[in-house]
Amino acid sequence: MKKSVILISLCLVTILMSFGFLPEKKQHDSRLVGVWKGFEKDKQIDGVEKHWILQKFKDGTYVIMFTTKENCEIETFTEKGEWWTSDGKYYEKSESSKHIDVYNYVVEHPEVVSYKSIELLGKIDDTYVFTDYKLDMN
Repeated sequence: MKKSVILISLCLVTILMSFGFLPEKKQHDSRLVGVWKGFEKDKQIDGVEKHWILQKFKDGTYVIMFTTKENCEIETFTEKGEWWTSDGKYYEKSESSKHIDVYNYVVEHPEVVSYKSIELLGKIDDTYVFTDYKLDMN
């Protein structure tokens, strides 16, 4: 009888998880934890140069500071949110957005990670590529 109850419970949990009713524990690739910097120009918006410093924490939260330059005007802003990884994909959800951005990522070296977008702002988009470089904080 005990075995039947355990088996039924396991089946029920599996079914609920497959339909998204139970949350799965999010994974965090430990190689991505730390402070990173990056730069890109004309990749998301023509004429815009973007620099960032990003800190990814092991609890799955992040803080990023952007500096953008367009037509000799400089702006800075920060973003906070949540990140996680699964099956070679990197997921990022900003506190200010309802969308989850999804990227393929490759750890090319312990201090270099390359990203290629899969989905941005709720739309399929595989055109955005960038690289983060780890900062040595010692």
